[in-house]
Formats: sequence, C-alpha cells, structure tokens
Amino acid sequence: MDQAVHAPEYLRELKADWLIALRAEVIEPIRAAAIAHPFIAEVAAGTFPVHKLRRFFADLCWTVITTPGVVASLAARTPHYEHEIKTKLLENAYTEWNHAFALSQTVNALGGPGDRIFEGPETAWEALPYAWHLRNWQLLYAYNQPWLEGIAAFAVGIEALVPSIIHPLWKGCEAHYGLKDEALDWLVWHGGEVEMQHGNDGLYILEAKVPADDRALQAQLRSVVHKTMLVLGEHWLDYYYRVDEDPAITAA
Repeated sequence: MDQAVHAPEYLRELKADWLIALRAEVIEPIRAAAIAHPFIAEVAAGTFPVHKLRRFFADLCWTVITTPGVVASLAARTPHYEHEIKTKLLENAYTEWNHAFALSQTVNALGGPGDRIFEGPETAWEALPYAWHLRNWQLLYAYNQPWLEGIAAFAVGIEALVPSIIHPLWKGCEAHYGLKDEALDWLVWHGGEVEMQHGNDGLYILEAKVPADDRALQAQLRSVVHKTMLVLGEHWLDYYYRVDEDPAITAA
C-alpha cells in the first residue's frame, strides 16, 4: 500500500524550500524544547503544584476569551477574494466562543474561578502580566500587521506548537489532577489531531500565497513564526513555572 497516497491530507510534504527550512530549523526545535520543559514533565508526572496549574489555566482562559474577536478581525482584514481563507478564519472564530467556556470548566475543576472569568469583564480576574502580553500579541497581528503576518502568527506559530504542549497536559491532568468529562474538553480539543491539522493548513496557505522569489517576505514571516513560538513556548512555560503565590489567590 502506498502510504503517501493514503496518509491524511494535512501530512503531505511541503514544496517551498523556505518552509521546509522553517519547519526543520524553527518549528521542530522549538516544539522539542517545549515538550522537554520541566513544566510539562511535572504535570505529566503529577508533581506540579495544583495551585500553579490553576493559575496557568485561569490566565489562559482570561486570554482566550478575546480570541474569537481577534480572529474574526483578522478574517475581516484578509483580502475579500481570499474566500477559502476568510471562511476558515471565520469558522475558527465561531468555534472559539465555545472553547473559552470549555477552558473555564477546566479552571473550575482545579478549584479556580472559571465561571467568574468567563462571565465577567477583564477586571473580574487579576491576570498576571504575561497574560496581558499574550493578549497584546494577538491584537498586534490581528489588527496592525499585514494579514499574511497574521496567518503566520495564528495559523502557524500557534497551531504548530499548541497541540504538542497541550497533549501531555491533557494526559497529566486526566491521570493525576482528577479532571474528567467537560473539564477535559478544551484539553482534548487542543491536544489532538484536529489542532495539529490546523498548523499544517497554515503552512500550506503560506506556500500558496508567498512568492517563491520574495526572500524579504519569507524572512519576515519566518521571524513572525519564530517569535510567536517562543512567546507560546519556552517563554510562556518559563514564566508560569517560576511564578509562585499563595494558593488562596487563585481559588474560587
């Protein structure tokens, strides 16, 4: 049987040299470093303090509540004739509303104020500075930078990394932190194959839309992916691994 023919479509090989290099030199090394981070290892082993895990997910919930709006804004800024891309972005923005609620249930299950975060304004939760950094990063690429940079950030930088981080967190939370049913939904959705497909879709969009001879644009998009993956990889995990506080601060 020809495995190349019967493999999932999103696993097909890239043809653009600059994207092949991006995957080998940026995406894969950053992904490997994130997976090897002690934050991931300790959650997988059940030794990461529950109040620190609660802070991590609570701040993330507070951050992603705004994601549907910023993704919809990126869709609005995508050229009107890019119908397929606009459709995918709008579909993603729509489903993200439900994702924020699902993550709030994860926070609740860890003893945190998921309902208060989901239902309230920004001031309902004292998010740490890094969560504000993530929100501002989203705004930068959704509203201010060229739309292809937004695609590179959201559809490649995030989507190519998040499943690799979330999958071991999902398994660790299920095995050691008592999470089940709806408290696991967000982790299952973001740590599975569907989310992995999104990252590959982003690479194929760049392959189709970036001219083969536009080295300056290729270099800029590579930089966007690189920075995004650090923001949502080692830097993100470093921050929340080091933060410690009175457990009562993050309790419901």
